[in-house]
Amino acid sequence: MNTIPGKRKTLVAALICLVAVAFLAGCSGFHPVGPKRAKSSNFLRKVERNCGRYRVGGHTVTSLFSMNTSEPLFVSWTSALGSGDISKEKYAKSINGFYQNSNNEAAIRCIVRQKGSGRK
Repeated sequence: MNTIPGKRKTLVAALICLVAVAFLAGCSGFHPVGPKRAKSSNFLRKVERNCGRYRVGGHTVTSLFSMNTSEPLFVSWTSALGSGDISKEKYAKSINGFYQNSNNEAAIRCIVRQKGSGRK
């Protein structure tokens, strides 16, 4: 009869360890989207650094990034381009469709070029 309480203690200790390991693994920063987000953030920084002076819809690329609460589509589409979620063609079509009556071509060309450049 002494073995059942001993087994119960062992089982409870094992369960506590399992919960602790699962919790710590969840806090480790591993996330299936993690590397994609990091890649996208690097891409956005590169776009802002190299294409910030170009204009989209009457605003500079730099100002569109700093206004990301009022211009979330630009940041979202540019991020999706950087992570490979949309093609270069769809990106250009989306930007030109949303920011109509503007000459966005120079900015789009610069941004799309950043996708292929290896510099960070």
